[in-house]
Amino acid sequence: MREFAAFVMRSLWIAGAVAGLLGIVALKMPPFALLSAAVIGLAGLRKGWRYGLAASLVATLAVTAGWYMLGSRPGLEFPLVFALWPPLLLAAEVLRRTESQGFALLAIGLTLVGYVLTVHLVTGDVVEFWHAWLKRAVAGVPGATVQGFEENGTLRLMNGFLAVLYGLSLMLALLFGRWLQSLVYNPGGFGPEFRRLRLPRLTLPVAVGVVWAAGLWNRVLVADLFMIAILLYFFVGLAVIHGVIAVRGLSWGWAAPLYLALAYLPQFVLAGLALLGAVDVFVDFRAQKGGT
Repeated sequence: MREFAAFVMRSLWIAGAVAGLLGIVALKMPPFALLSAAVIGLAGLRKGWRYGLAASLVATLAVTAGWYMLGSRPGLEFPLVFALWPPLLLAAEVLRRTESQGFALLAIGLTLVGYVLTVHLVTGDVVEFWHAWLKRAVAGVPGATVQGFEENGTLRLMNGFLAVLYGLSLMLALLFGRWLQSLVYNPGGFGPEFRRLRLPRLTLPVAVGVVWAAGLWNRVLVADLFMIAILLYFFVGLAVIHGVIAVRGLSWGWAAPLYLALAYLPQFVLAGLALLGAVDVFVDFRAQKGGT
């Protein structure tokens, strides 16, 4: 991967072309959108938001051409990368200037809050909006229906769930881009930086207050904002786990069960790590030395 990162950073045109090619593949295989965003993030992290923006414009030309020829998946009105690149460049610039993954995570969190508020204000009824969207998305899929969503109440959580997926994609792409950057320009620097990840102390009481205030307006909005808060503190909790492992000099194999559980029981692990991340505001687990 070091050679790949070095190749991408040879020129703006190469960065844009690679991001564009991955973006075209993402039209049919959405996970590649994260790789495309990571390349744009790498460009922005190394040379600033203007360079990253220029690379994304080059990539946009390629993806637009691919979109015209290949089309997109049912339910997607535009390529996923178009939703990832702009906020990722913002988060990358915050990280580049502050050297704090916590502040970059906070920037992503504010993006997600803006997203859910915009959807609520524009649609008027997010539950009905996503209900109609699901019907369009499954129309071309043989045997697929929205009946399950209607019966189990999932539609009420749809907006928040998509916000979580959006934020997860942004943060993972940013972390991957930062890791690629470290391989070439700061070997060994990614791990310590991630283990220091924490949100400003004021974030927790503000988040609680915002969620409470939202309850006075819209119950669905409460769920949306609460899920965003869980996502933010999930990453803090993950950093806490890795930080404690490093502080106590344990093998990285101690983290393996956590990732295994995350793959099979994601909702419980997300909530558990989010709670750990929130409690860390008061306890600071990573400051506890082994043997004390």
